[in-house]
Amino acid sequence: MSVAIMQPYFFPYLGYFQLVQAVDHFVFYDDVMFIKKGWINRNRILMQGNEFLFTIPLEKQSQNKTIRESTVSWGKEFPHKFMNQLDSAYKKAPNYTLVRELVEQVVLRNFESLADLAAESVQATWAYLGLEKKFYQSSELGISAELDRAERLMEITKFLGESNYINAVNGQDLYEKGFFKENGIDLHFLKPNLNPYLQGQTKEFVGGLSMIDVLMWNNKEEVVQWLGDSRLI
Repeated sequence: MSVAIMQPYFFPYLGYFQLVQAVDHFVFYDDVMFIKKGWINRNRILMQGNEFLFTIPLEKQSQNKTIRESTVSWGKEFPHKFMNQLDSAYKKAPNYTLVRELVEQVVLRNFESLADLAAESVQATWAYLGLEKKFYQSSELGISAELDRAERLMEITKFLGESNYINAVNGQDLYEKGFFKENGIDLHFLKPNLNPYLQGQTKEFVGGLSMIDVLMWNNKEEVVQWLGDSRLI
């Protein structure tokens, strides 16, 4: 049994979902500081064959707030402009109607906190694929935010009754397996594999886009199969 802990992103890329698939317990790390120009409230879709970066606007955006404290600026720009952008980008995609309904279902809940909106995008996608998972929010677990970064990850893992922690592959520069092992936790890193797929009339595959793009062009069975196409290192 294993645990992964990751900041909540709004409809993140396939590799994020591969991390979810790889563990038994997934924790949204929602009480850590918001990072400007990161992927928490931004992502990329394909617009007329080119990458297009969209952003969820925030009220008084600040790196002095946690993700949970960051609030969504609801209005004409979001969600209306965003949904129009999706319509323009994907109206000819085979799964346009179903995936648009999925995205609309998430944004119409009008969450105040960015953390809730982003987490819901992941959980709703998981349900759309017909899958089940134990999801948590770190802010609700009662583990002190004053702990050292690595120590807090280990404490959350232990709190959930597990001894295996899986981190995204870029965490290799931050965490040492030996230190985790000394504290009773087996640390592994997940290396995703982003399978190429047809993206309408686009000649060259553009990888690493929002899960929205993956779902628009591929059926659920294919996507579920890809979720397991990663490896631990």
